[in-house]
Amino acid sequence: MRLLRLLGVAAQAESLRLRRSAGSAARRAGWLAGAALFGVAAVGLAHLAAIAWLEPRYGLAAACGIVALADLAVAGILALMARRRHDAVAEEALAVRRMMLAAATRNPMREAAALALGSAPGPVLGAMAGEAVVAWLRRR
Repeated sequence: MRLLRLLGVAAQAESLRLRRSAGSAARRAGWLAGAALFGVAAVGLAHLAAIAWLEPRYGLAAACGIVALADLAVAGILALMARRRHDAVAEEALAVRRMMLAAATRNPMREAAALALGSAPGPVLGAMAGEAVVAWLRRR
């Protein structure tokens, strides 16, 4: 009965933790959406200011073209920064996950049969276990 009570309390604590983190994530998403809206407005106004600054020197069409080329350059730099990079930690985590899933789906009876029949390192392990038993019996 105590085990069930402990599991119930653990489940309630996990439920509370998940609700709290979901609320926190929702608030963060709202604040980030507001920041993104103001960021887009600021970029738009910066474009208008750049065009207004360039227009007397180059004309309206050329000013718009210069700002568009600058946008393409920034987009290219951002695309280069976003390319896929080698992440050794993520690859190691994937390898550990695969190894653990393989271990979880392993058949222990087949492995025991392989040890008994000698198609695995069973003879060596058996000899080591035998030596340990003999040493233990001698000490008694």
